[in-house]
Amino acid sequence: MAVADRDGLDAVSIRRVASLLGVRPMSLYTHIASKDELLDLMANELLGSMLVDPPPTGGWRSELSAIARRSHEVFVAHPWVLAAFVRRPRPGPNTASHAKQMARAVAELELSPSDMWALLAIVDDFVLGHALRSATRANARAIDASLTQADLAEVPELAALPEVVDTRYTDDSFEIGLQTVLDGVAGRFVPSRSSDADRAAASSQPA
Repeated sequence: MAVADRDGLDAVSIRRVASLLGVRPMSLYTHIASKDELLDLMANELLGSMLVDPPPTGGWRSELSAIARRSHEVFVAHPWVLAAFVRRPRPGPNTASHAKQMARAVAELELSPSDMWALLAIVDDFVLGHALRSATRANARAIDASLTQADLAEVPELAALPEVVDTRYTDDSFEIGLQTVLDGVAGRFVPSRSSDADRAAASSQPA
């Protein structure tokens, strides 16, 4: 995981890890059969660190907000896990633990299973999308730098893009987006139970 944090997922190998540990690669194969298995273990470890401990309390919006913030924090700190998920690692025990924590967060809504998982998938998609934006911020700056005078003449609004690009990656932008998404799923799935009190509780982050 330290190698991936520093040099990216492609730098991870059994040989590299063995070298850092000062052991022969074959000694690691006794415990880990392949690089794919190593990636499975790494992904499972990261999912474990996304669990909110102790479990959040305070209503579905507050609980789901706490889980989303923690997941986003882990994704931003370890962006290689986004690439690891693309490789479809085998689900480990922490996959189920994370899913159960999310399901329990919205249990009070008594939704059908299909609606519950649809709601949770929408929140998950936002968390992943914002984390991906943070991981690819250099690409956004490159796009800003590529704007020509002809582009600006055609769409004058593009002139503001360089000034606001960095604000997309802040905790404030994530929180605004998260609460907007929760407003949307509340209106779609639980319109009769959504309230201003729920919204206020969910948007108040711990000190």
